[in-house]
Amino acid sequence: MARSPLTLAASVSAALPGAEATRVQLLTTHSGGRNDSAVVTLSDGRAVVVRIPADEATASELATEALALRALTDGARALADFTIPEFLGSAATPPSRAFVTTFVAGYQVDTAHIPSGPGVAHSLGATLAQVHALPTSIVRNAGLPARTAQEVRAALEKVVEEASATGRVPVRLMVRWRDAIKDDALWQFQPTITLGGADALAFVYRDVDDVPTVSGVIDWHGLSIGDPAVDLQFLQTAPEAADSVLDAYRARAARAGDEYLRARARLHAELEFARWLLHGRDSHDDTIMDDAGAMLDTLAENVREEDLMPLDDKIALDDALAAMSNLPERTPVGDTSMHTDTYDPEELAFSGVSLSELDTSVDPARESRLRAAAPDTQALSREELMAADADMRAPHAPDNTTGAIAATPAEDLPFGLEPISEDDDANATQPLSPEALAVITNDQEEAARAARAAIDRWKTGPL
Repeated sequence: MARSPLTLAASVSAALPGAEATRVQLLTTHSGGRNDSAVVTLSDGRAVVVRIPADEATASELATEALALRALTDGARALADFTIPEFLGSAATPPSRAFVTTFVAGYQVDTAHIPSGPGVAHSLGATLAQVHALPTSIVRNAGLPARTAQEVRAALEKVVEEASATGRVPVRLMVRWRDAIKDDALWQFQPTITLGGADALAFVYRDVDDVPTVSGVIDWHGLSIGDPAVDLQFLQTAPEAADSVLDAYRARAARAGDEYLRARARLHAELEFARWLLHGRDSHDDTIMDDAGAMLDTLAENVREEDLMPLDDKIALDDALAAMSNLPERTPVGDTSMHTDTYDPEELAFSGVSLSELDTSVDPARESRLRAAAPDTQALSREELMAADADMRAPHAPDNTTGAIAATPAEDLPFGLEPISEDDDANATQPLSPEALAVITNDQEEAARAARAAIDRWKTGPL
């Protein structure tokens, strides 16, 4: 049963000896029915918030928030240009306790209503960056949770596997989540102080020169050290404002750039559905499990692979496509499963290696393949043939990526490649003969493997 305003006001007097309540107003925002709360005005003019939890889970949450607010010392608060509530005290209100904090005035903006551009979005992003820049010693000294990047990864993997065991997660999502967990690149972030996944209603605003500006952050129960992306997961329900929030966040961030921040935020948001499913399992509530299953089915139908692909990787795909345009169309690359999907451009550039530095020794098997591929070499001696082959294998600086083969004299072409006439397309090449394929250089093979592996990776959407 909800407590009356008079009961809430009386609990403030019990928590703050000597305080006299003169006015009380019920506070329903951000409670979700999980606690009874009110704003109480005291005789000295101060306004405070009192909350009495409705269940044990909320009681534990409020107790943790009290610990977090006490950990935020005056020195830590001075680092922020927004207000942080102060914990004032608590009192027994059987079967629970009442928790009293200072009141932070302002208005709230629901996630779905955050507009793009200056104002709410920019101030929200900048505020989150300030929170994440707070000293981690605040959390460590208070004994609050702290996780490394790999511990965050392991915790998410556990959620994924437990959700999979229920048999209610679509295969497409399981593949997507597991691939993201396995991708080492995603988990090279620097842990920071986080709010633990607070939503947009954790921020209150006031107008400064008619521009909405965050005046305070009121939800600190999840204060911990972990993945900063967890505090950005709410952006999945604010698609129009997401770019503006992230731009402001990155402009204010005190750390090095985190190119996978948005991808991990998306992953955290998707796994909230899995957590809801597991809540239904743990509480033996089939209604919750059915609800979670329906949401997961809808998610599986609407996810796009590029949602977990950071911008830099989209650029890498363009680079891979460009590299492929310079390779013979029918160059065999074999199985790329055990090869790297990156390469050092310097290894493919002109290195100034002279012909004398290359191996021109006679290899009978290679000689046989070369003569079979180019019958007109029969008149060449072994030494001349192998020297020509070595010259073909020497690294050359490309004069021009467009029409480079067409501009090459016929006598300088690698064996098996025919000259192109002026009537042919400038970018076309004649297919290599089967025999000539055997003498493609290792550098060419590695370049082909690298480019094709990168393309295959993004075609299949590993994230």
